[in-house]
Amino acid sequence: MEKLAHLKIPLEDIRSATDNFADANLIREGGFGRIYKGKLTRSGKTVDIVARKFFAKRWGGSKEFWMEILMLSSLKHKNLVSIVGFCDENDGMIIINNRMAMGSLDKYLSDPTFTWTQRLQVCLGVARGLSHIHYDKQRNSSVIHSNLKSSKILLDEKWEAKISGFELAKTNPVARRHDLVLVYDISGTYAYVDPAYVKSGGVTHKSDVYSLGVILFEVMCGRKAFTDWNEEDHNPQYMTTMLDLKKLQVPKEVLLSQLVKSHYEARNLDDIIHPGLRVQMESQSLKIFSEAAYYCLKEQRTQRPSIDRIIVALDKALEHQLKRENSERSIVEPQGTSTSYLEGKDLEHLKIELDAIVSATENFDEKYYIGAGGYGIVYKAELEHIDSSATKAKTDSKMPKIRSTVAIKSIIERDDMQGEEGFLLEIKTLSSCNHPNVISLLGFCYERPRMFLVYEHASNGSLEDYLGGEGKMTNLTWVRRIKICIDTARGLDYIHTTFLDKERIIHRDVKSANILLNENWEAKIADFGLSKVNPTNHMASTLYTMNIAGTEVYLDPEYKRTGKLKKESDIYSFGVVLFEILFGRLAYDTLYTTENEKGLAPIARQHFEKGTLKKMVDPKLMDESDENTFTLTKGPNQESLDTFSRIAYKCLAETQAKRPTIKVVIKELEKALDFQVSQCL
Repeated sequence: MEKLAHLKIPLEDIRSATDNFADANLIREGGFGRIYKGKLTRSGKTVDIVARKFFAKRWGGSKEFWMEILMLSSLKHKNLVSIVGFCDENDGMIIINNRMAMGSLDKYLSDPTFTWTQRLQVCLGVARGLSHIHYDKQRNSSVIHSNLKSSKILLDEKWEAKISGFELAKTNPVARRHDLVLVYDISGTYAYVDPAYVKSGGVTHKSDVYSLGVILFEVMCGRKAFTDWNEEDHNPQYMTTMLDLKKLQVPKEVLLSQLVKSHYEARNLDDIIHPGLRVQMESQSLKIFSEAAYYCLKEQRTQRPSIDRIIVALDKALEHQLKRENSERSIVEPQGTSTSYLEGKDLEHLKIELDAIVSATENFDEKYYIGAGGYGIVYKAELEHIDSSATKAKTDSKMPKIRSTVAIKSIIERDDMQGEEGFLLEIKTLSSCNHPNVISLLGFCYERPRMFLVYEHASNGSLEDYLGGEGKMTNLTWVRRIKICIDTARGLDYIHTTFLDKERIIHRDVKSANILLNENWEAKIADFGLSKVNPTNHMASTLYTMNIAGTEVYLDPEYKRTGKLKKESDIYSFGVVLFEILFGRLAYDTLYTTENEKGLAPIARQHFEKGTLKKMVDPKLMDESDENTFTLTKGPNQESLDTFSRIAYKCLAETQAKRPTIKVVIKELEKALDFQVSQCL
């Protein structure tokens, strides 16, 4: 015990740090005791700490207390918590650790703003921490955690994972590290415990692998390892004993481990993944991750992967995810839009309190979720806001307010600051924007680190929602599709030429996901987080950017190659959207990307030039007939189709100089509409 003497902390100091273990400082109560937060002063420095006060008479107490101290004082790794000290005065048992700024992993499972990329990085950290305790050549012993669960994974201010809770740890000599360690008392937490433990009476490293598999699926699905269960005296979230395990009959539907295995084998994991997370996941990343997690849950320990194999798999899953994020959007070039902008403008009429947003969404309950993207999660709720239809100037802080259904976008905070940059840019752009084909900003909330934008709600979703799936385009006749295109073009004309008479906007991310549809199927351009402002007093119409931003399959090839950004860059992206509407498929549909990694655009150009475009047209359009006419002719009017496809093709010219202006595009689309409507008369 002498070697631990330097870690002893007087009880009086701990009482002072926690206000005598005040209820206000209680973080949680667990199987071994209560956990308090506090501020401890040592050697003239004050640090944030957690004090774990063990129950002396529960689970043997003392044995687990000393095991925790022994483990934390001997194990050193960036993914393990470190010990500050302990106290055993007056038969008390208290362990002091540094307090992790972000708390425990279980708090964030259902929060989709805790992004898939962040989750992958946390899981990698946990796996690396386990690898260290299982075997390190500088130690002569191997450690089995035996009680791994999401509440034991702590997160520091940089979201780095730290494994805690070594009360039940078991040790083996390195030479026998793969052997079974018999356990006669506490087994762990039921929802995470290795089922092979019941049969064998002991644990191995593969028992930790099983528990990790449960955590991986918690992280992937956005839900806890157990659901509510009313069985008296037992709940799968609590620790249990060998005797309990043998007699306890827990329904399979209570445990996530059973649910995910059945869904994985039926190939319908999407049904149980939080939709706000699923939309963020790159397909190969999800495939690799879910396969690794599934094999962790194998009944036979020999079929479970080693922790080092899991690390390799998680590394690959993260690599695929980052590759997609980098291809979709590169770093947004700083544009001088900072928080000072919010202070320098009269935007009081747009400010909405965080409490109002939390209340409207019932603390962001999943039932209010309607979508997500790389930079934010969107909820639909009833909220009081300014009346955007009022004729008074928007700078008037006494503008009338109304209550209606709105879209609330929660901005994801990112290390690269892209989320905040886009948030401020949207406010700067949309707070002065007024056009029926541009989405209206109704308010914002900025209470760091939380950022929210409140928009008018487009009840028919985005254009992207109607592309690519069987039956998705049934509501979109050829006439309606052309009208959506004309609306979008008019919105682009507004931001390109008439916006404020002072500044022109280049959107930089025109795509079907950013074209929203209201209850009357009127199109509205949204998401100005990547836009660039080109003042009218700027002599040149071209901007040069160091960093390229946008979505790969919609990106202007000349802009991507040279950094030259012009209004014609938006024209190219709009041309891709026109062909999406004509073909009924998204630009990144595998039908296109398997033929050409650049997606729809080069394939559309190729078919137009060969005269084979008609075979690419959405079959639903070719079968369409107008119930108001007596003609037996099906499909779009040929002149309408030709006019539409010609202007779409011109938009996709390889060089900016050869692309039409937006006014020419509008004129040609209106012609296409006239040809179609004339056929119906």
